[in-house]
Amino acid sequence: MEKEYQKNIVNNFEPGCNCQVYNAPISGCVFAMPGANITQYPAQSPTDIADDEQDVIDRLKPMFYGDAENAKAFLQGIQGMKPTQITEKVNQLVGERKISDMSKHRDLWKVLRDCGIYDKSETNWNRQVR
Repeated sequence: MEKEYQKNIVNNFEPGCNCQVYNAPISGCVFAMPGANITQYPAQSPTDIADDEQDVIDRLKPMFYGDAENAKAFLQGIQGMKPTQITEKVNQLVGERKISDMSKHRDLWKVLRDCGIYDKSETNWNRQVR
């Protein structure tokens, strides 16, 4: 059963000012200045995020010789990296034989590009990945 909260709204009016304080749990509310344009998107649940990550890992697995743990570590390790850092990491993992020579170019670039992780061109990727 949902907990009952006492709602307390206080309006403070001063010349040229309108301040409103709402003391209760807030969920699904939007607070905006007059004239603001608001676009709402449904919140992504942790399950959806986990599903998305698992989908990317499944797509990366073949490049990592079928090793899901290496694919997951790579995906988590490159979060927030710059494109040049990502390609450096790929080169490192190719050297360590964790990423297949056969799929280090278009196959890997396409997965990262499709997932919004690497936004540079395939030509740029191929120049960086040796």
